[in-house]
Order: sequence, then C-alpha cells, then structure tokens
Amino acid sequence: MISKLIGVFGGTFDPVHNGHTKIIQNLLELIPFDEIKVIPNGQPPHRTSVCSNNDRLEMVNLAFKGIDQISIDEREIHREGPSYAIHTAKEVLEEFHQHNVVWVMGSDAFSEIDSWFEWEEFIKIINILVMVRPGSKIDPASQAGILIKDKQTSNIDDLNQGEGKILVVDIDPVNISSTQVRSNLASGETVNDLILEDVSDYIDSGKLYTKAI
Repeated sequence: MISKLIGVFGGTFDPVHNGHTKIIQNLLELIPFDEIKVIPNGQPPHRTSVCSNNDRLEMVNLAFKGIDQISIDEREIHREGPSYAIHTAKEVLEEFHQHNVVWVMGSDAFSEIDSWFEWEEFIKIINILVMVRPGSKIDPASQAGILIKDKQTSNIDDLNQGEGKILVVDIDPVNISSTQVRSNLASGETVNDLILEDVSDYIDSGKLYTKAI
C-alpha cells in the first residue's frame, strides 16, 4: 500500500466561511496532501458554539463539497463530552497508521497550544503544520515560540515520516471571522462576500444567527 499524506483540519465552523475554504484551497496548492479531513468540533473545550452540531455539520458539508481531496469527518460531532484534539489525534493515527497524518492549524490556535488538554503528549505523537498569515508573529518567548524553535522543519518531506515535527507555512491572508459573519447576520448586513451561497441559503432557511452573540 502506498502511504498517503493526510491532513486534519478542525474547527468550530460557527458558521463556516470563505476564509476556511480559501485557506484549505491555498494549502492544497502548497502541500501535496492526498486528503484533508475537515473535522467540526462537537463540544469545543474553549468556547461554546451558537448553532447546533447538526447545523454546523451541514454547513461544512455545503461549503467544502466542491473541493477535491476534502472529506468531512463527523467523529467529534457524535462524541459525547468535550472535543479534545489529543483524543481525535490518537483515533486518526490509529485508523490511518499506515499513512502519514498531519495536524493543520492556524498560528492563533497554535499560540495557545499550552492551554490544550494534554498538549505535551499531543505535540509528541503527531506532526503539525502551522499556517501563518503575513504580518502575524508567534512570540518567540512563548511556549509556542519555544516549540517552533525546537521542533521546526523547513522540509515538507519531513511530514512523510516520524512525528513531533512542526512545519510553518505562510498563507494568503483572508480577513474573515465567524464572529464577523454572525454579527452581520444578526444586524441584517450583507454576507455575500463572506460565506458561500449554499451556506447562506441554509442559514436563511433555518433562520440561524438572527440574534446578536
């Protein structure tokens, strides 16, 4: 069996927006992933989702349906209790032990890595790709900065072997946030440039995000 390079990209996606899809498209142009698993959080440990699990899952399916190499993974949506990255990483590594699995995250999330549940084990068992926007910096004195100094590789091929390595990748900036989308929806402002039409239609049909959060 030929070993594949599989990315894991998790998020609350509340709602999923054009920033999410454009980042993944950009990443697929930069890194030779055979597949990226998009995993909506079930019960995020660091925040509370506004929409239901089922609504967020459906919106993610609509947003990514036209992108090759993307699969939607529902494991966290159906898991009881908080969604911890360490549990998902162990499950995916076990299921795809014959392949190379890379955890994909933005620099904002990675900057808070030392607040994650069992983060020290997490960074040892899996390779990590950190996406950095132009002008965005990780404090070199922070725990995240120290990890990058100790574990960073500049060789993409290193993702195809071993674990515990960190690849930092510059990506095109996309200035969209789910908070902005929710605010626009609650105030009746346009979201045409922020979310895909199918996602917008789903939100309208379910009357989602009508209250300011």
